[in-house]
Amino acid sequence: MKTTPKFYNCLERTKNEIFSLLFQGVKRRKSKFHNVVLNTVSIEKKPEARTVVLRNFCKNELTLNIHSDQRSKKIKEIINDKNVCLVFYDEQKKIQLRVRGEAIVENSKKKSWGKLSNWSRRCYLTLDAPGRLSDNPTSGFPDKFTDIPPSEIESEMGYVNFALIKIFITQIEWLYLASQGHRRALFEVKRNNSKLNVTSKWMIP
Repeated sequence: MKTTPKFYNCLERTKNEIFSLLFQGVKRRKSKFHNVVLNTVSIEKKPEARTVVLRNFCKNELTLNIHSDQRSKKIKEIINDKNVCLVFYDEQKKIQLRVRGEAIVENSKKKSWGKLSNWSRRCYLTLDAPGRLSDNPTSGFPDKFTDIPPSEIESEMGYVNFALIKIFITQIEWLYLASQGHRRALFEVKRNNSKLNVTSKWMIP
């Protein structure tokens, strides 16, 4: 008989497993939680989705950080409607997370910008906004940076286009697929000033 993981019938251990997976998603590029699907609501009130990179997870605040171009559509969408949902899935672990939250565009972004390599910063050196139509295939940034990164001074020109999105988690919905029977749980986050209260409940898969 196949054994089940320790979190299988325990909400507290399930919560700890969630936090561990999110930390790994930030630290390990090969983690299945490193790339996540971000869902927003468009200005026209239609669903939008795109893959983003998980940049930070704060256990004490229960927040997630992602990066964006300040000129991208998702910035306008978040300003218009702060409600977002992120979907994570690891096909090997058979674990899915749906993380709902309220997003803001952070004013304090210098520290996050400082962690980026010049190679990564070149993505913010595009002359035109992301999503703008082009007559030719293009990366958007100057051709001279195709094979070499910009210098420190050159890369700083992209800072004005860099945006840090901070997501305050309000719900985490957990799904674990198992041959013995799936497990599904809901963790809800209530905020009272700086205090957090997390409640957990089992759900029917």
